[in-house]
Amino acid sequence: MTPSGPARRIRRLRRLALHHVLSVLLPADCFACGRPLGPVHLLGACLACWSALRPIGASACPSCGEPRPPGTDLFGPAGGRCAPCVLQPKRTDGVRAAVLYDAVARSFVLRAKFGGRRELLTILGRQLTQVLRTTSFAEPCTVVSAVPSHPWVRLRRGFNPALELARPVARHLGLPLARRALIRRLGGPAPAKRLGAARRRRAARRAFLPGSSLRGERVLLVDDVLTTGATAAGCADALLDGGAESVRLAVWARTPRSRGAV
Repeated sequence: MTPSGPARRIRRLRRLALHHVLSVLLPADCFACGRPLGPVHLLGACLACWSALRPIGASACPSCGEPRPPGTDLFGPAGGRCAPCVLQPKRTDGVRAAVLYDAVARSFVLRAKFGGRRELLTILGRQLTQVLRTTSFAEPCTVVSAVPSHPWVRLRRGFNPALELARPVARHLGLPLARRALIRRLGGPAPAKRLGAARRRRAARRAFLPGSSLRGERVLLVDDVLTTGATAAGCADALLDGGAESVRLAVWARTPRSRGAV
């Protein structure tokens, strides 16, 4: 039975009163900015930090997800794609990101991945879903897959961040989630961030194998952050080699190209 309006207001007031008591007895700070949390916050982050996440929106290169500069010709032969994507075509059918990967976004990712707060990824996955719906980016896709963590990293952390993002995406888009579409080799660690872009690409191509058959499927591949693009390219290669018809990449955050993304 759904509680009435007055009953909901009473419960809300009780929660606020309890928060005030707990904030005195057990004070907590926002994990993103370090300021004391007020009575209204979400999963350990203040509303100011949630609002500080910088959405990319629809104004992005359809191939790499990089925000388009003002004055981009959207109707020319390039179709709104940026110059690097025209000169160096990718194996994916496009990239869409929800936010820019800056210091605030990084604090959210680190909190989720290294702070064991996997529930944060559910919220971030809903944000990504909203972007995918608004831009119709995922409409051609028939199945959702996630970039797999290295098995040792998965064992140590206890969960795969990309999969936790992919769950709400698949659920809210009404698409099946192919959890075993990709296999990550045990032979070595994930491509280290200290490697250059070219070496990361070579390592990523060797790191992934196709898993369960997705022959003829149009895959929406989900990951948390896009930096050099090496991991996504390695996954796309494996999916296409395994019979997928096409691969589109959806990430919660992407690093602007000026900071190294390709």
